[in-house]
Amino acid sequence: MAGLKRGIIAASVIAVLFGISCFTNRAATEILVKTQPDWYFLNLNSYKKFGQMLSVSFGFRRLFADFEYISFLQYYGNREHAHTGFKDLYRYIDDITDADPHFTFAYTYGGAALAFNLERYDEAISIIKKGLRYNPEFWQLRLYLGAIIYKELDDKDRYIGFLEDAARFSDRPAMIDRILGNIYEQYKTPDEAAAYWVKVYGETKDTETREHAYNRLLAIIEGGGLKNPGNIVRELEE
Repeated sequence: MAGLKRGIIAASVIAVLFGISCFTNRAATEILVKTQPDWYFLNLNSYKKFGQMLSVSFGFRRLFADFEYISFLQYYGNREHAHTGFKDLYRYIDDITDADPHFTFAYTYGGAALAFNLERYDEAISIIKKGLRYNPEFWQLRLYLGAIIYKELDDKDRYIGFLEDAARFSDRPAMIDRILGNIYEQYKTPDEAAAYWVKVYGETKDTETREHAYNRLLAIIEGGGLKNPGNIVRELEE
């Protein structure tokens, strides 16, 4: 009887300890997940290679991505691979960004190499879209994507759309505003282009861009294509 009681007590203690262990493990897991980006554990692409699995498990994803980047440079820098058209280039870039989805230079450099050097536009668009999926605030990728689509498809509407997306970010260079305005003058009505330059003139903090906007407005007015040039003049005077 005494032995049975000891067994029950031992089983109860084990059950309590197991419950405490489950509770603390669940709490610790919740804290860990909250402190890591969404992609850290859930990005299935990061489990394609043994090295990637190790880097996720032990928390050195960025270090592993650096090693992958070195391998990429060695591959792309070896002209012996040129006769194959660097057929494995996309895989190298994909591996880098699987290890560290925030390795933004890999997207821009790799995308440019695929598109402008090798004319593999579909792969370039794919890798840059992957970059935007994990780095939506990195507006430079929108410029690359727009330029590639414009070069491959001559799709001015999508190109303008990507530039407009990039122009929404406060840390963009003023050059983006000038590029977009110059393109508006080619593809939009004089009134639409003038309205844009008025907005830039009133909002930009860049002296060169403000002067450029003013000169473009004068050129549009002198071109005689505006429906009501007086409105533009009054807005400039205000």
